[in-house]
Amino acid sequence: MMNKKAIVWLYQQLPELVAKGIIPPESADKLKEHYGSITENTGNRTFMLVFGIIGALLVGLGIILILAHNWAQLTKLHRLMISVGLLVTAQIVAGSVLWFKQNSRAWREAAATLLMLMVGAALALVGQTYHLVEDMDAFMLTWMLLSLPLLYLMNSAVAAALYFIGITAWSGGQYGLSKQFIWVLFGLALPYCRGMLVNCRQANTTVILSWVVTICFYFIFGAAFSNYLDWLGLLIYSALFAITYLIGVVWSNQGEYNWRLPFKTVGLTGSIGLTFILTFNDVWRHMASGWRSESLPAYGLAAVLLIMVTGGTILLRNRSEQDFRRFSLIPCVIGVAYLIQFYDVSGTGATIILNGYLLWLSISIMATGVRNQSIGVVNLGMLLIVALIVARFFDIDVSFVVRGIVFVLVGLGFLVANIVLLRRKAGWQHEK
Repeated sequence: MMNKKAIVWLYQQLPELVAKGIIPPESADKLKEHYGSITENTGNRTFMLVFGIIGALLVGLGIILILAHNWAQLTKLHRLMISVGLLVTAQIVAGSVLWFKQNSRAWREAAATLLMLMVGAALALVGQTYHLVEDMDAFMLTWMLLSLPLLYLMNSAVAAALYFIGITAWSGGQYGLSKQFIWVLFGLALPYCRGMLVNCRQANTTVILSWVVTICFYFIFGAAFSNYLDWLGLLIYSALFAITYLIGVVWSNQGEYNWRLPFKTVGLTGSIGLTFILTFNDVWRHMASGWRSESLPAYGLAAVLLIMVTGGTILLRNRSEQDFRRFSLIPCVIGVAYLIQFYDVSGTGATIILNGYLLWLSISIMATGVRNQSIGVVNLGMLLIVALIVARFFDIDVSFVVRGIVFVLVGLGFLVANIVLLRRKAGWQHEK
């Protein structure tokens, strides 16, 4: 299911493709018949999908609550029959959808959601009745493994999202080598995600699933490598954010909304956020007490990620979006600051480097916004400068008068910049 913007673009291209003989008129008519009108596609289908999923969730949760209210009065045999009956009923519903409504995403998503809930409910009810499962982690792992086939059998993005959330919750309670098993669970669902990205990248369900996978990945990474994130954690996470951002650069299209760019948005937000955190001298002084005694695997992990960032930046050097380098190289700047702190335990040198880099980054973003006539980008750059100024007020002793004057000047700068850009943009559009 394509989004409105993609369908509009496709319908605009069809007359030219038919005129040049690239596709026959019959194919153009079949494409329009398949996607329907723009209003229908983005209205009725989306509402059917959303309400179908919500309906399945409400039905499933309602059944569980009703059973929980009367569960103590039932015999073990009745409990077993109800648990198995719920699971079989949900399977029949899913099978009927695959047979009669296979081409309807709304029906598939609703049926997969209901079946996944009933699998968990049946496991919990049977386990509670016969005292088979008392470990929450074991229950969660069993539930997710039994639900995994639904991703591929029902082609369900909702089941995939619930699966990733489930294994993320499971990873938080693991210790020792068992923590690394999470990567097996994560990898089992990646082929489905890859298929979604390749075959229907513009679909809203694909975008939402990408958000879920990206966010869950960071929690999973933190759980799996928690032993190596004490002192080098900020450097390691900065490299991860940069890699995520580079993936977003590869997959993104110009002009798309930020909410449709999960990899790029998460990577960019994380990179800028970590840079801002590292402008505080207290952070560097705290890390100075132990990061030099970090274990060898932690250094190895940081080195591998930094090599990946550098290699990815080099491979993408010919892309038209040359501005991506100022964000992708943030881990390298932080790495240089770490090396300087090795000789300067006070953290002064590292603090100066990060403050200078964030200041340059803010000015660079503002310049890009002015060049592209984008008020939003200009305001983002100015907000970063304001955040940097406010942060430094906590580090140095400055009178309230000076602080007030600075805020007034920055506020006037905001107003003047927006007024100038609005006038320039209006004049530019008038000339066109």
